[in-house]
Amino acid sequence: MINISRAAQNYLKDILFKNSHFSILRIFIKYPGTQYAECKMLYDSKCNFRNGDIEIKYLYFSIYISNILFPYLKSAKIDLLYDEGNYQLMLMAPYAREKIYTVQNNNILLNKLKKFVHNHINPMLFTHGGEIVILEITKSGYVILKFLGSCNGCSMVNTTLKEGIEKKILYHFPDLLGVKDITEHYRGAHSFI
Repeated sequence: MINISRAAQNYLKDILFKNSHFSILRIFIKYPGTQYAECKMLYDSKCNFRNGDIEIKYLYFSIYISNILFPYLKSAKIDLLYDEGNYQLMLMAPYAREKIYTVQNNNILLNKLKKFVHNHINPMLFTHGGEIVILEITKSGYVILKFLGSCNGCSMVNTTLKEGIEKKILYHFPDLLGVKDITEHYRGAHSFI
């Protein structure tokens, strides 16, 4: 649970009350498990609830966090600071930069991702004689994949990766951070273009 000071809870309650189109708070972390980790909080509407969100209820509002990011917010605190006539919320998350790995969550996500690739991405690549295999999801949330068949050495592989595959995966799996190709590409008669 995230410890929120009474002053911060009242401040957040007032903001949500004044902005009726916001009903929840969402906390997320950019680049979790890395030295570049950044914690962010935003106001959101209840209709933006996502599969895999964890709800933490407080007296006047709820906070939603992706279950993948939840371990990075262990011992997190939110407090209200007053400096030179301005109030500012401060979110402190001491584990945001830690390498945290939960085998159960990762295996469930990996299986869902492999099924998604099998049903929605590979059929498109099969039309050109290629396919991808998902090798792993890193602790920091990157998908590691490999191109096979005519995709190996194809001159359009980077466009296919960034504009097609990565966009689809990140749209359907918003908690992931990106896709990385580890294929040793070599151009040959097998390559599509």
